[in-house]
Amino acid sequence: MDEATLERPAPALGGRGVLEGAFALLEALAHGAETGLTQLATAAGLPKATAYRLLNQLVTEGAVQRRSGRYRLGPRVYRLGQTWEPARLLRSASAQPLRQLVAGFERGGFSLAVADRGQVMLVGGIGREIDEIFPLRAGTLLPSGTAAEQVLFASQGERPVPHGFSYREWERLSAAARTRGLGYDLDAKTHGLVCVAAPVRGPEGAVVAALACTLTEPQRVPVLAEAVQRAAGLVTTNLARLIRATRAL
Repeated sequence: MDEATLERPAPALGGRGVLEGAFALLEALAHGAETGLTQLATAAGLPKATAYRLLNQLVTEGAVQRRSGRYRLGPRVYRLGQTWEPARLLRSASAQPLRQLVAGFERGGFSLAVADRGQVMLVGGIGREIDEIFPLRAGTLLPSGTAAEQVLFASQGERPVPHGFSYREWERLSAAARTRGLGYDLDAKTHGLVCVAAPVRGPEGAVVAALACTLTEPQRVPVLAEAVQRAAGLVTTNLARLIRATRAL
């Protein structure tokens, strides 16, 4: 598509608001690599001309940078992101249990995840060698079907089946996660990683987060599973204490 074509009036967003389209582009850029217009438009589900105009506006506002026809997130998004403090009480409650896990095991990454608009998002993590394969940092969205997702959504019967799973397979995994209080993802095909996760519960008993261990060696999962479950229990206890203290103020 040439510049003349891009300058023609863009079609309407088909019911999608301008903000939604802009955020879809920002999400597509969040993976970190510089990306071309065609790939961004496809990833965001937007017509190419519409994506071009939205990107121009984002560049003007400093939210996106453009270099040689390729785009990346801009400094304004970074500055805004620095003010984000996700799940403050959960992060406080999990700080010591996560440090204990790291001290007790030489390898593996440990993270805390919550449900966010139907997806699973990390709110904290200590990645160590796992960061070289998949970053365990706050704000990262996890792939479909992870152990954390099994734990977080095990009790939600109406949730759509994640990509790559049959209805029967996902029901089996969810039921197992409910029964044993642990979710497992032992399919290392995508990133070469396996993980085990345990639920963190709020004062009323509902699952509010998942504490997970991510490994490169499947044979180590049974050893880590018990430790992860204990650590999640400590986070649950710490969270209840912090909530009581907050309410007492």
